[in-house]
Amino acid sequence: MKNFILFIILIAVCSNASDKWQFDYETGEDNFTNKQRWQTGVLNIVPGVGSYVIMDDLTGATVQWILSGSGIAIWVITGTMGEHVFGFGEEEVIAFVLSGAALFASSYIYNIYRSITYDKPKKTAYSENSGFNIAVLPNRNGKLNAFLIYNKAF
Repeated sequence: MKNFILFIILIAVCSNASDKWQFDYETGEDNFTNKQRWQTGVLNIVPGVGSYVIMDDLTGATVQWILSGSGIAIWVITGTMGEHVFGFGEEEVIAFVLSGAALFASSYIYNIYRSITYDKPKKTAYSENSGFNIAVLPNRNGKLNAFLIYNKAF
């Protein structure tokens, strides 16, 4: 298991060394390459690693962590303690173990979907162009005041 984890880390390092993975708007690349999408899918064998390392997609990684973590938790807890601690029958334990396995498997289905469909975020403005800005600044006495500023340029 230790060698497998080291192998995944090695793939992540080599992926970063061999291909640009940071968002670089100056190069004109508007999306991820097919190579980056494949690397993300392979690295997501360990849930969320590829999404976080290559695509810098914290949302995708978090969803995979939640799906796989809750699946493993349901699977292990009900499989080991379902009958004795919770008083479940054999059919209920099997149902919970299968639902935990389904949640864990859905993490990999989401991995494939997210690797194919996730695009780089577009460069957008930080706020709407309404002309209004709100700022909390100290006044001359040092007390904080809220200021509403309106500025319109044509």
